[in-house]
Amino acid sequence: MARLISLQYLRALAAFGVVVFHAQGFTYGRALVIGSAGVDVFFVVSGFVMWTMTAYRTQTPADFLLNRIIRIVPMYWFVTLSFVFAAMIFPALFPRLVVSAWHTLASLVFFPMRSPSNGEIWPVLVPGWTLNYEMFFYAIFAAALFLESTTRLWFLLGAFFALTLAGRIYAGSNPPIVFFTDPIMLEFPAGVLLGRAFEQDRPPPLRWGYISLAAGLLLFLVAARLGIESPRVAVWGIPAFLLVAAAVIIEKNQDVPLVPALALLGDASYSIYLTHTLTISAVAKFKAYFNPASFFVTSLILSAMVGVAAWRIFERPFTEILRPRLRVQPHLAE
Repeated sequence: MARLISLQYLRALAAFGVVVFHAQGFTYGRALVIGSAGVDVFFVVSGFVMWTMTAYRTQTPADFLLNRIIRIVPMYWFVTLSFVFAAMIFPALFPRLVVSAWHTLASLVFFPMRSPSNGEIWPVLVPGWTLNYEMFFYAIFAAALFLESTTRLWFLLGAFFALTLAGRIYAGSNPPIVFFTDPIMLEFPAGVLLGRAFEQDRPPPLRWGYISLAAGLLLFLVAARLGIESPRVAVWGIPAFLLVAAAVIIEKNQDVPLVPALALLGDASYSIYLTHTLTISAVAKFKAYFNPASFFVTSLILSAMVGVAAWRIFERPFTEILRPRLRVQPHLAE
């Protein structure tokens, strides 16, 4: 399967949507909430990539999980532990952070736990809440790899719908149950369905790609304009699905030009996502020297620069060193 440049562009835009969300919160005390919908785009892309990755290259469940762990864990652990050690050495710089050994351990193993800092079901590194979902999705997907393709599809759809239904019934407050039964989980099988359609190699005509693109952007704009945030899986999940579908349909029908800077940001999107809150927090220490506009722009630029640097210096070398080259090769769409 050839690399889909359009998915790299979507990753870059999704990461920067989240950066804008947090930078505006620091700048104006209120966030452009729709920016966090970049997470929903990531989830749909993840479902799509996992399906196509295993459809075009046979993997055992063990190799699949090993591939995912090598892709996700080293950078996440590095940033999380760096954050924890910095907070322990310079506690005055993190006055609202309560460091807990159990919370740190739960964060490192992707187990949802309430933060001792604020009571939210967040890991130490707050953006890591999405990785708890990602790793849970990978675990279920790995189990599905024991099944043949059609059965695997129905198993995944049934599993995530059952989890969501259980969440609607459950009235308790147990963090893992509350967390892993949230309807946002349905965005993963939405991406899987798109991947299945892509695998059939019968793409809709090009015009449907542009119609899907226009519809997705319009729904995002309407939600932002009206301040609609709930239910998230519908308000943001549906337009996220339409944007990913548009990218796939358009690129299957015509060449997408390479924009090196945007492709680079797509490659570095994971590192940008993990490091941007720390970057913005660091810039905020000097907020008195900025006006709102310059603080906002500086936060965006430095988030990109730090993220790209982290990708080049840490994420990419970690992955290349740890990935067993003969057993698990990187997929071109990752």
